[in-house]
Amino acid sequence: MTAWMSMSYPFLKRSSMRARTFRKKRITDMVLGIVIALLAGLFISTQGSINGLVGNRIGVTPTVIVPVAYQILLYSTALLMNRKWWTELTAVTQYPMGWGYLLISALLGIGIMITITMSMMRIGPLLGLAIIVLSQLGMSMIIEHFGWFQQTQRAISLNRVLGLLMFVIGIWFFVRK
Repeated sequence: MTAWMSMSYPFLKRSSMRARTFRKKRITDMVLGIVIALLAGLFISTQGSINGLVGNRIGVTPTVIVPVAYQILLYSTALLMNRKWWTELTAVTQYPMGWGYLLISALLGIGIMITITMSMMRIGPLLGLAIIVLSQLGMSMIIEHFGWFQQTQRAISLNRVLGLLMFVIGIWFFVRK
C-alpha cells in the first residue's frame, strides 16, 4: 500500500493492520498449539512408560485405578477451592448432550490408560506409541471425513492415505532389527 492510498483511504490502512494482527494471532496460536501438542506427546510417552513399568510389577487394574483416584481427589479439591470452575461446570447443563459426551469421554480416558499401559507392557514405549499415533491419525481422518462431533469435514484424500502408509513404513523400520 502506498502512502497516498493510506492518506486518501484511511480504511485501507486500518484493514491491513487488522489483517496483520489477525495473521500474528494465527501464527501465535499455531506455535502455542504445536508446543502444547509436543508437551502432550511427552506426557503420554512418560505416563505410558511409567504405567507399563508399574503394570508389569503389580498388574493393570491397580495401575489404572490409583491414578484415577488421585485425579478425582485433585479435581475435587480444585473445585472446592475455585468458585469460577463451579460456574463453568454448570454450563454443561445448557448443552443437551454435554453430560453424555463427557461420560463417554471419561470412559474413553479410562480405556486409553488401560490400553496404553498394556501396550507398553507388551511391546515397549517406542513401538506402542508409534502404533497408537497411527491409530489416532486413522481415526482422526475418519472423524474429519464424516464430520463427526461437529468437526469440519475434510475428505479422505490420496495424500492423507499416502501419509498414513508412510507412517506404517516408518513403524516397520522401528520393528526391523
